[in-house]
Amino acid sequence: MKKILVAGPVLTRSGYGEMARFALRSLKKRADVDLHVIPTTWGNTGWMLGISEELNWINSLIAKTQTYIQSTGNKPSYDIAIQISIPNEWKKMAPINIGYTAGIETNMISPAWLQPTQQMDKVVVISDHAKAGFLNTVFGNDKGQQFKVTVPLETVHLPYRKIEKEDLPLELKYDFNFLSVCQWGARKNLDQTIVGFLEEFRNEEVGLVLKINTANDSIIDRHNTEGRLKALLSNYPNRKCSITLLHGHLSEGQMQSLYTHPKIKAIVSTTHGEGYGLPLMEAAANGLPVIATDWSAHTEFLYMSEEDGSLKRMFGKIDYELKPIEQAHVWQGVLEANTQWAYPIMSSYKNKLRDCFKDHGRYKSQAKKLAPFVQEKMDETKLHDKFSVLVAGEKEKEIDTALLPKISIIASVFNADKYIEQYLEDVTRQTIFKDKCELVLINPNSPGNEEPVIKKYMEKFPNIVYKRLEADPGIYATWNMAIQMASGEFITNANLDDRKAPWSLEKHAKALYSHPEVDLVYADSYVVNDANVMWEQVKPDAQRSNFEQYTLEAMLRGNPPHNNPMWRKSLHEKNGWFEEKYKSAADWELWLRSAFNGSKFMKINEVLGAYYFNPEGMSTNPANVSWKQQEEKEIFKKYMSLYQERVK
Repeated sequence: MKKILVAGPVLTRSGYGEMARFALRSLKKRADVDLHVIPTTWGNTGWMLGISEELNWINSLIAKTQTYIQSTGNKPSYDIAIQISIPNEWKKMAPINIGYTAGIETNMISPAWLQPTQQMDKVVVISDHAKAGFLNTVFGNDKGQQFKVTVPLETVHLPYRKIEKEDLPLELKYDFNFLSVCQWGARKNLDQTIVGFLEEFRNEEVGLVLKINTANDSIIDRHNTEGRLKALLSNYPNRKCSITLLHGHLSEGQMQSLYTHPKIKAIVSTTHGEGYGLPLMEAAANGLPVIATDWSAHTEFLYMSEEDGSLKRMFGKIDYELKPIEQAHVWQGVLEANTQWAYPIMSSYKNKLRDCFKDHGRYKSQAKKLAPFVQEKMDETKLHDKFSVLVAGEKEKEIDTALLPKISIIASVFNADKYIEQYLEDVTRQTIFKDKCELVLINPNSPGNEEPVIKKYMEKFPNIVYKRLEADPGIYATWNMAIQMASGEFITNANLDDRKAPWSLEKHAKALYSHPEVDLVYADSYVVNDANVMWEQVKPDAQRSNFEQYTLEAMLRGNPPHNNPMWRKSLHEKNGWFEEKYKSAADWELWLRSAFNGSKFMKINEVLGAYYFNPEGMSTNPANVSWKQQEEKEIFKKYMSLYQERVK
């Protein structure tokens, strides 16, 4: 079960709020996900009000998260963290960190976004336009060095949601009205939208409906918005055309009714740029003609794909010039002075308004053709699945354990009196131990008295294989002997002082079985400082190992498989055995040898073990530091040399 934190403005009425709720909806049906939520604010935008099944569910997740954080002494541990905001707010919150953002509406991102973006393991954006802003940005310094975003970038559009219409009491003066839906800010360029309409239809029976606010849906904001609109309209006295202000909250169903109102004929936008353009997408999906600037993210759903692969424009295109943003709109760390966005050409805008008014039938026919394309492209189920896989990986396949091959668990039994009883209890309670496993125990002439306990368990479990040696050949020679005795197709080591989640072997085996191209799988572990701590006894705030995802570079930096690997026995046929001259690091050396020889490893993004930091252990005893470091230095030097040759 992956514990996933969603940190974002889940309760706000904002574009980022809708993104946060989309993330939660995408993960809601995952049986392998444990969702946690930390709500954040988004500027001065308003909050979701009322009572609904979804809001009750979100609030229950928030309450669960608060309880969990308190139970850990403010030291929660998550497998994956999704942070929904602009990148300069991102930070490491889990072993796997995913930034989810609308990006920026200009052609390049801010330099302030580079470092936090590079901290992420993956970035998800809501449009290819936003993605291009990251990819097209290269920063340099006075030393001639260049820096750019190199983390994986993926696009997942926001979906069209089929919402039942709700009653919307709206009396309009005229039969032909344009609509604009936005927040009144510099980027939306609403002043030009209003002024262009007034100049084109000043003395005609045409209306413009403005579903807008300045910051939120409060009474104070309504007063400010009305005052701002009144000041603008004062320049157009004695006009015949109408302006209708809709301020305040409309439900999703009422917005659907607004898009399909018989007197609203088209939605218009003179935006400088969009990270997505959600109202434009919703309007287009409802068959409402669109008039908009021909630049940024909304063009991704306003051009329809043809059978020959070409794109056909399906909206009233407003021509534009791409120029630097005005100094008054520079926002350091977000909207930078050297970036550009679109400046709609007023004459083109007014021409499209007039054209739509005169030939509305053509615009409506075009919009009807576009609507099913948008609905299909922005299908909710399809986009939920795409986001879910990007964040949490492929859903675990339902694999019948009967299909799994035999698994051999190997262990060296040496001086383990205080561990052996609980160890055997821990291993034999694995969910697949009885039907799919054998435990191969080799006693390299231990001075302890482990044998009576082992034989007691052998009476209960005939799948325990035990051999005692007359002399100790070393731990890795013992492991090699155990593997040669093993009859399983899959091999795993289970150290006597470590413990496993009861489902650990099943999870490892299913992951290895499901990925035939992979030779070894591994998972994270908790680190405990007390002996014989069973899985259920691990404290919520226990240290976590947080091993890296597999790469050659990660293997050189350390030993990610550590104490929790499971591998195919065939790996030894291709790569040989554990190097017996080493006392502590032969497993790292074999994994490196295998990786450089083409073997593939994969991390299971879960905590499946408890690693005891044993002060008397071979690799953890301070008395062994000198020779241990020498071993690791020798191995690192050998494989770093091979790596350098490979990357030349």
